[in-house]
Formats: sequence, structure tokens, C-alpha cells
Amino acid sequence: MNLFNFLYQDYPPPNPPEAEGSSSSRPPSTSANAEVAEAPATQHPPPTYQEVTAPKAWKVELWFGSDPDLLRQEPPVVQLDIGWEAYLELSTTDIVGLMREGLYVSRDNVIVQESCLTIRPDPQEYQEHCYDRHFALSGPGWEGTLVVTTLRLHIVSNFRVEHLSADKVFRCEARDSSKEGSRAYHFIIDGEEENANYILDDAPLEGLWPWPRKDHLTQGMEEEWGQEGTEEGEMLELLE
Repeated sequence: MNLFNFLYQDYPPPNPPEAEGSSSSRPPSTSANAEVAEAPATQHPPPTYQEVTAPKAWKVELWFGSDPDLLRQEPPVVQLDIGWEAYLELSTTDIVGLMREGLYVSRDNVIVQESCLTIRPDPQEYQEHCYDRHFALSGPGWEGTLVVTTLRLHIVSNFRVEHLSADKVFRCEARDSSKEGSRAYHFIIDGEEENANYILDDAPLEGLWPWPRKDHLTQGMEEEWGQEGTEEGEMLELLE
């Protein structure tokens, strides 16, 4: 299965009948009306800033493939007959904190009573079925869902949340939910020139964030230094 083929008046109540001789049938008291008129109006303080300003929500999405080597092919591939594909969606009000402190997901984040398995026909193979394992997740400052898909029941049965890792991410997006079409973070495994973090720029990220990683930055610096050394050597040869 090709990776990118993969890619949900009110009606007033009736008035009760009045009893004979009830106070409601008597003329209103003038003194009582005066007391009501002279009573000061209740003053309510204005709402606080927090009450009128809803916290901004950010949506983070990650797509995983079980085999990092297959993801680095041209084009990237996920084989659901021998592996799995996963989609993780998170909602957070602290995207900066999630980036600075790292995005970590483990079994401790799983709301176990919400886990389940669903079965559906494979859209590309008439006699096959897709098995989707669903997880509800909750972490510090975020909530999310995880869906793991495969064509083999034993594969999804043996899947554990700890099997997710940054090197298995082939796409990741983050955006401000209140701004349609916005992009705060973008990563695609075969689109190096498009990858960008529009919040923290080149700051290395940890956990499941796929880019930029500290090792990627180190490798890039080493390659840059090596290229500079080669250019200097060529210049010296020309001078000689």
C-alpha cells in the first residue's frame, strides 16, 4: 500500500388558578411598591479577563509507519500486511510548552476503559479487512486519540503505545484551531525544504517531534564544516 494512498420555545407554563381570598386578588400595596422602587439595584462586577477570553487551542497531528527503513524509500511506503500505520491527534492550549518540554506518549497516558478494536473492509482489497485499534489519551496540558491500522489481527493485538517513536513519523502538522488554513509546524519525511517550525524556529525538539532533532542539527553542521574544508583545500591547491 502506497503511503500517500492512505492519505469523520419554550412555552410558558399555565398560571395556576387563584384561590378565593388569596393575596393575589387584593389590590397591590402602595407602601410595598415604594419599598421596591427605593431598593438599590444590585451591582455585579465585570467579568475577569479569563472569563471572557477562551484559551487558544492547538491541534497537533502525527502519522506513523511501523518500519522506518520503508519510510525512507522513494516513495515512502507502509506495508499494512506485515506492519501498521498510526494516526495520533492531540489538542493542547500550550503548544510552546509541548514543544519545549517534548511530546511524550506512554501507557500511562492511556485511558484504558476507552480502548477498543473496530473492523472494516479494506478499501483496496475486496477480501481483506482493516483492523483499527483505538486509544484515548490524556497528558499534561493535552488530550488526544490514537488509531492504529493493520491488515493482521495479531499485529494490532500486540501493538503497544511505546512502539511509537520519532523515526517512525512520516508527517506531522500543528496549527491554531481558531485560524483556518494556518500552519505552525510542518514536517514531511521526503520534503526537507518544506519542513519548518514557525514557533520555535530551529530549536531542537524531543519526544515524538520528528524535526528538528539535535542529531539532525549536529549532522547538518558536520556536513557544512566538511564542505567548507573541501572548499578551502581546493583553494590551496589552486594557489600552489
